[in-house]
Amino acid sequence: MKRYFNMYLDANFFVFAVLDNTKKGQKARSIQEEIMNGKWAITSVLALDEVMWVFIKNKKEHLLRKVIEDIYAMPNLEVREVSSSIPMRALEIMEQFGLKPRDAFHLSIMESFQIDTIVSDDVDFDKVKKIRRIKIE
Repeated sequence: MKRYFNMYLDANFFVFAVLDNTKKGQKARSIQEEIMNGKWAITSVLALDEVMWVFIKNKKEHLLRKVIEDIYAMPNLEVREVSSSIPMRALEIMEQFGLKPRDAFHLSIMESFQIDTIVSDDVDFDKVKKIRRIKIE
């Protein structure tokens, strides 16, 4: 069965869903519910690395194992590996759009899976007109 992935989830999506009690957290949890109810999404191990770092930086290590396990257990979400071709394409994206390396990596990963929608709070993705950003706000 071929799955159609609707969106790519940036690391800040997961952080807001777990830690934020404002409108951003509510929006992230609402999108999470949509995914659990049938929208297909992917994220990457690179995004999970970012999530782990944010939790450590914010002294929330005690939540880390549960958060990562919950991500892997989320229905309709797949965590994908990063292929060895991603960094070369990320360099091109950095040069073309002026993105930071991590953002260029995410965009390169999205391209590799033919996804044109990202769920992110990062306005830098708005520089790239060929993708659509679902804002967390």
